[in-house]
Amino acid sequence: MKTVIAAATAAILGVGFASAQETVKTLYQGDVVNVTWENTMTITPESFADEVNVGDYISIGLVDATDVVEIKGNGVWLPGSILQRVDGKSEYRAYITSDMLAALKQYGMEICGASFGVNAVAIMNDGFQMPEGAIWGGYFWIDNWNTLELWKTAFDTYNGQRYLDINMEAGNSDYVLNVMTRFDDPEAVWSKSESTVKTASTATIDLKGIDVKESLADVNALLCQLNPEGGEPFNVTSIVLRGGDDTSTDTPEIDMADGAATVDVYNLQGIALRRNVNAADALVGMPQGIYIVNGRKHIVK
Repeated sequence: MKTVIAAATAAILGVGFASAQETVKTLYQGDVVNVTWENTMTITPESFADEVNVGDYISIGLVDATDVVEIKGNGVWLPGSILQRVDGKSEYRAYITSDMLAALKQYGMEICGASFGVNAVAIMNDGFQMPEGAIWGGYFWIDNWNTLELWKTAFDTYNGQRYLDINMEAGNSDYVLNVMTRFDDPEAVWSKSESTVKTASTATIDLKGIDVKESLADVNALLCQLNPEGGEPFNVTSIVLRGGDDTSTDTPEIDMADGAATVDVYNLQGIALRRNVNAADALVGMPQGIYIVNGRKHIVK
């Protein structure tokens, strides 16, 4: 059984949005719709045909929420949505990527979950800027061992991009980040923390040698596991694919005249970005910039 809702026109009230947030479009407001896995709630494609833009977010007002909320289109997770647990929460948010918007316009949105009520659905804007190439955007809080589970539909339009950038508000580069498709399976690891190029604002995973589509074929999501590692808690704000399959990075040779096999990589402020990495791979995947390696400046173009 499905409850199908077309777009409404009234303003949303009483959901507790901050004053800085703007209601772009109200899709539903009224009596509580009880949602279970068997009784879902659908917003029609026509509701997303206009006024909705990349960087806006879907806001779903929740009542007596338990377990999880999933948003789908055409029976599969909307690209750019993540697994969210909502026990006791009054709102679910999903920031709209370009792929998500295309799916919403084509299929609409089905709201699914174990047990909760929906009293409002709206498109909101709080000034969030979705980066170019983002397959997920928003705010995911990291205060301990937390895992962002990005549904694999985010990679449906993957076409060979070389790098996966995970952007954040860390303020330090000592956080732990592991990227994988399954826990406790070495063959499912895309990148371990010690092999990830990390700065205070971006962690870069080199996808060279990873069959992205094949790796995700038998799982539901990409798992991005993080820990502040003694630093302050922070938000992950976006996951971005960049660089084509044939993209080449002008990575300079590292002068190893002192015979060292491993090196540390620093920025111009003297902050260590990588430690004890293989010299030959020290700058692989690093964003454009100037780095200090083995006591010398190196430029990545």
